[in-house]
Amino acid sequence: MPIKAASKKISKKKTGSKSPKTSPLLRSALEVLEHGLWHYFRSDTATDLKFAILHVDQGIELLLKEKVRESGTSIYKNPKETITIWAAYNILESSGCGIPEKPNLELLHEERNNIQHKYANPSPEDAAFHISNGVEFVRRFLSEQLNVDIYDHIPSEFLDEFFDGENGT
Repeated sequence: MPIKAASKKISKKKTGSKSPKTSPLLRSALEVLEHGLWHYFRSDTATDLKFAILHVDQGIELLLKEKVRESGTSIYKNPKETITIWAAYNILESSGCGIPEKPNLELLHEERNNIQHKYANPSPEDAAFHISNGVEFVRRFLSEQLNVDIYDHIPSEFLDEFFDGENGT
């Protein structure tokens, strides 16, 4: 996969995103993921790369929380605070939901923390590594754990850059 693809007009393919069976948490996760990919493919600026990483990481965290919620476990620590990404990993792993991508997702989350709390600017190469790993995880996790096809919610123009035009297969 090239580090950056040329900017192009993105057509919206949102056939399943308005389904009443799609939870607000899942919809939010997919919207944030799409926005992160928009930033990633939009330009080579440090700001776009930062927002890409921040949003893709947030989308992943929300997907993990959606799986926790779907399994019947509350995502709330108290009335005003939800569980952390680390708690979501623990809950899912203890219930038998393996996450083989966790080492790469931990690196992505650490990069997000560096951006959020230490004002870091990721290199294009680091951003490509994290975004690619994140999107590959999201595709697998959506399919295997949430029975959702990523191509029903994210424009194929974004996804084909990662999956060589496989279009959901």
